[in-house]
Amino acid sequence: MQWLVRARDDLRVWNTIERFEPGDELAEIRVTGSTRKKHPELPETSRIRVISYRRAGFKTRTLVASLLDPKLYPAREVAELYHERWELELAYDEIKTQTLDRREAIRSPSPDRVRQEILGLMIAYNLVRREMEGMALKLELPANRISFQATLMMMRDLFYWAEVASPGKLPLMLAQMRLKLETFVLPPRRQRRYPRVTKMRVGKYGLTKERKTQGS
Repeated sequence: MQWLVRARDDLRVWNTIERFEPGDELAEIRVTGSTRKKHPELPETSRIRVISYRRAGFKTRTLVASLLDPKLYPAREVAELYHERWELELAYDEIKTQTLDRREAIRSPSPDRVRQEILGLMIAYNLVRREMEGMALKLELPANRISFQATLMMMRDLFYWAEVASPGKLPLMLAQMRLKLETFVLPPRRQRRYPRVTKMRVGKYGLTKERKTQGS
């Protein structure tokens, strides 16, 4: 299992072993005594990958990862991967909110049937994703530019009508669905331009005139 996390700005508890390129190094970190007490099988030290980079408009960030091979895991790709981490949360939303229509309870009463129901859900989800990938390749766009919701709704309609259609009409129905899907291309993902900050909390009595003046 691999992992990738962001290091605190004021944290540097590792020793550099090898520098691959500027901002990319192999390091060694000491495993804390409390951690080794819980997991005695762990070694006293562990090797990590430390990647520092800077995006336009932001300060330098440092990532710590278990991806030690710089050829297999280039630093630039690792940094880009970190900023795609929220895609997993979007996938959960697509499954629970859109695919299941917010009916999140598993209906099956036995463990075997629960596994079968989850497997069926995953197959359906990946069929939609496969169609999105094909459309993205055709239009030469990233896969996240294709609407999951539109693809899901069109594929549902296709399966509904396929039950009463003759087998010879299915290729035409599929082609028509894909033609409609081309009109549901999403705009590029928004890039955050402002850093996240903690907003000032206001009590139920609001701000005094003096604080309002200072804030302006």
